[in-house]
Amino acid sequence: MIDESRTRADFEAARDLLRRDILSGALKPDSKLKIRELTARYGISASPMREALSRLAATGMVQQQAQRGFRVPPVSAEDLVDITVSRQIIEAEAVKLAIEHGKLAWEDEIVASYYLFEREVVRFYAASERDLEKYEAQHHRFHKALIAACPLQALKKFCDELYVRATRYRRLTRSYGFKKDPVIAEHRLLMEAVLARKPARAKEALRSHIGLTADLMLTMLGKSK
Repeated sequence: MIDESRTRADFEAARDLLRRDILSGALKPDSKLKIRELTARYGISASPMREALSRLAATGMVQQQAQRGFRVPPVSAEDLVDITVSRQIIEAEAVKLAIEHGKLAWEDEIVASYYLFEREVVRFYAASERDLEKYEAQHHRFHKALIAACPLQALKKFCDELYVRATRYRRLTRSYGFKKDPVIAEHRLLMEAVLARKPARAKEALRSHIGLTADLMLTMLGKSK
């Protein structure tokens, strides 16, 4: 008899491990993802591994090629620009809808997530060994908070998928070249623009923020080649 809870747990573990190692670069861009090698690497059976790869392919985190299996997506300036412009369009709309529908609890989470991120930024830049996982977790929470009140679930999901794909570039290129104070100021400006509930101002602040970060990643991507 199939243990459905165990199968589900294995799938989720495979998905999370694959996503972690793709984001970190442990699984190299444009490398082939062979089921046999992945099952040995993670100790998870082939069926949930294959399902995890298929699900990640649907989000763009993995490439699925007909008759040729799965690959880690390559990196390119063109792909990064595609992700960036798409984020600027859809996240701007999501934040507009969030402003229109957000309640006080939404505002509270934006403020809380911002201050947790600010604290992590201070720790990140002060440490000799920077903890990217904690930094990225708090950064992700803040960006999710900004659009959390958007009532369109599919739109928020797409925003999150693009955010994660952009994070891969940031981690691969080590694009953390901003100083501590500008990082804090940039995110405070974004928070204040959204909390002011001025849609045009908030949309422009978000587009500018996404574009500024992408510019740094494009510069680092060029240097890494």
